[in-house]
Amino acid sequence: MSVPPSRAHSEVFSASQYGGVTTVVPPRPRSYINYFIFPSAVLHVVGIACLAALWYYLRFTSVFPYHHRVFYCRDVHLYKPNFVPEDFNVYVSYPLLYTLAFTIPPLVILIGEIMFWLFSTKPRKIIYANCGECPVHLFTRRLFRFVVIYLAGLLIVQIFVDTIKLMTGYQRPYFLSLCNVSITACTAPLEHSPSPSPHLACNYRGADELRYAWLTFPSLHAVVSSYACCFASLYIYYMINLRGAPLLRPLLIFGFMGLCIVDSFSRINGYKNHWRDIWVAWIIGCFMAWFLCYCVLCFQEVYHITVERTPIVQEERVSPFFSWFRLPRVQAPSVKEEYVVYEEDIDRQPEGTMPRHRRNRDRQYEVTTTTESFHRTISPPSQQQNGGYAY
Repeated sequence: MSVPPSRAHSEVFSASQYGGVTTVVPPRPRSYINYFIFPSAVLHVVGIACLAALWYYLRFTSVFPYHHRVFYCRDVHLYKPNFVPEDFNVYVSYPLLYTLAFTIPPLVILIGEIMFWLFSTKPRKIIYANCGECPVHLFTRRLFRFVVIYLAGLLIVQIFVDTIKLMTGYQRPYFLSLCNVSITACTAPLEHSPSPSPHLACNYRGADELRYAWLTFPSLHAVVSSYACCFASLYIYYMINLRGAPLLRPLLIFGFMGLCIVDSFSRINGYKNHWRDIWVAWIIGCFMAWFLCYCVLCFQEVYHITVERTPIVQEERVSPFFSWFRLPRVQAPSVKEEYVVYEEDIDRQPEGTMPRHRRNRDRQYEVTTTTESFHRTISPPSQQQNGGYAY
């Protein structure tokens, strides 16, 4: 009887841990030479470096000009107090935001790939780079691909957000409090700031502070936190499924969602962003993460197995963890396999006479237990004494 495939979604734990030992011919993994794996890796690194340089100039320099949007000098929505970090109930600084966004999801991916390599029972697809003497490990390929795509998406969403900020030029809720607007400089009859130079209506002349106060839409905190949360949650959803710990996956996902909500709504509490800034940023971040995870990445790879002309019995690959350590198993006396033979299935032939036909003599039943599923042939009681069950 061959070992059935594991029912775990990610096959982290499989039937191999139950100790089913079967002498079978192992499948031979398919191996091939990929001549583009090194050039592709170099291209990915160069692309990440270009995106990082563009993000640096958009975020930390004033090389790119921004749109000076005309504002209403008595707009109550722009007269919120200008809080300092000490006045916040919950304040997430930019260094803390970047540290969490660039470290926590890659750390989650690293731990997940280590567990996948230790516990996965799938046959390995061997890839050689440029020659037959340079194999590339599955763990290295998957970790590099996931981390690089995550970092590329994180830089891209920040570039999108900074570009929208520079093109729209929406003011923050505390803009007029910082600007210290001069009503006499506002044009009648609607008291709008002078066009095309609205900054002339401000008495405050700090260029960097005014530039920051003029760029609120959409929220950078919300888009970074939502992208990181959605990407990490999708990775956890597709890669972790422990039957013994069903609450582990939702707890991790809800934890990332809680961090995202706290980070985003702290900007509302401190009057640094408007509500529309948060919602639009969430849409951008979640859509980018969903697109990369669903349309670009493949969490569960397709493993090719070469089958010879002669039929062979395939078995699951024993994971490295269970080959190194033999975990104790507990026999549950309450778990029993019950089989029922119905009365109408028993042939009512007189003793001493042989049946003319063996039709309906043996029946095939599909038996499903708590650990595996297989077919078993149940013979009538008269034959059970002689031959027992037939498999």
